[in-house]
Amino acid sequence: MTRFRDRGAGQPFGAEYEQRLTGGSPPRRGAESAPRGTPRPVVGYAERLRADLSPGGGGPDVLARRDAVVGRLQEGWSSRGGELDVVRNRHGSDVFPVVGELLVAPSTWQDVRAEVEAAGLEQVDLGHPELEGRIVRLRATDPRRARRLTGLVSSLRSRGHAVSPSYVTPLGGGPIMKPTSGAFAPQVASFREYEASTSPHGQGVVVAVIDTGVTAEQRTDGWLGTVARVAVDDPTDHGDQSNIDPLDAEPRDGYLDVYAGHGTFVAGIVAQVAPAAEIRLYKAVGPGGAGSELDVACALIRAVREGAHVVNLSLGTQTLFDEPSLALGIALDVVREIEDERGWPSVLVSSAGNYGDDTPTWPAAFGRVIAVGGLTADLRPTDWSSRGSWVDFSAVGEGVLSTFVRGRQNPVFGSDPQDFGANAFAQWVGTSFAAPQVAGAIARTMTELGVDGPQAVHALLAAGKPVAGFGRALQILPGA
Repeated sequence: MTRFRDRGAGQPFGAEYEQRLTGGSPPRRGAESAPRGTPRPVVGYAERLRADLSPGGGGPDVLARRDAVVGRLQEGWSSRGGELDVVRNRHGSDVFPVVGELLVAPSTWQDVRAEVEAAGLEQVDLGHPELEGRIVRLRATDPRRARRLTGLVSSLRSRGHAVSPSYVTPLGGGPIMKPTSGAFAPQVASFREYEASTSPHGQGVVVAVIDTGVTAEQRTDGWLGTVARVAVDDPTDHGDQSNIDPLDAEPRDGYLDVYAGHGTFVAGIVAQVAPAAEIRLYKAVGPGGAGSELDVACALIRAVREGAHVVNLSLGTQTLFDEPSLALGIALDVVREIEDERGWPSVLVSSAGNYGDDTPTWPAAFGRVIAVGGLTADLRPTDWSSRGSWVDFSAVGEGVLSTFVRGRQNPVFGSDPQDFGANAFAQWVGTSFAAPQVAGAIARTMTELGVDGPQAVHALLAAGKPVAGFGRALQILPGA
């Protein structure tokens, strides 16, 4: 088996990334030196967020911020013409089913059709060609019954029928995690300088990021300069090609939406770890933080069909009955079919979630998906990260520094809102930012060891440091 040799436990790349972004590591011979800067992002960043990060904790101001995030998620969904419910599962976590909508497998539909129609639901257009014929979408015909479907779902599932609420898959999953000041940006190396300081890690590897898309702005420092921007959908092909993050749309109020820039930030993390990889952005989630599991499933299928070697999904949700996402499970079936036809596999990586317990989060908990938890800067467990036997890897998830977007934060969502200018960098907290480190590490390992994706995963597992409940810990990017 191919392995990293002579590396410390949990450090497959040594301390290579420790200061490189801020110009702290020596460049390769003949390369232009990057500007030197402070070796760490803003000190105390994670500590200032501690109340927001504690699951179920915090005073009235923290709870108000959480309520504001959930309210904005619901508002964003209503702008699409639907209604989003907020329901506590048996673990006390919020899940977000679409009001009056269920999903069933086609074979199940034949078995339960009479009972379901008698309960006031009818089959409606799926609206997702990638899943056509593989899943049935049902909707309540009577608004008065739309909010009373939980008992029906529970009854059907108790008899073995594959039926589920239609969920929205949020980016956060739990506590509020926000960027901090962009004042650090002038000290960050340009991408050309960053590339020159290392080997072309990830060259020839395609990493797909399924998220909020990418900012339309082209940075002058070169970061994410090669990421393709698609501004307009093709109406003849379901209209899902656009990958631009609108930043201020849910609602348009002059502030950055609560998760605006999330995809840009995640892509910047991949670029730091594997700067020569080709990064492709797919937009399946709005800047308010919500995307339907159907949208995410279709984006996953497209990414794999279009040749992604590694797919990063920094999103996920717990469910009402701890059941796997029906739509994403079917998408994984389609992915296997694509892989069998072309003869090589993709690696799928997902954030484990920010729920602070061991309840499975989907899609991370699927056996086929690499689940990534979040650690402190010194690789210790956090109390906010999801964990459990289903978590494969973990990486630093507090105070990760990456590319951000231009705009002003809404004071409703954070106690210390900031303004961000051109070429902004910021810090963020969450398993959303641990996962792309592992996705980038897989891309780098593929080129460094000359192996395929699954072999790269095996090499990283062998190099990881076991942490109870957090799989194998990898020290990749520094945090705060």
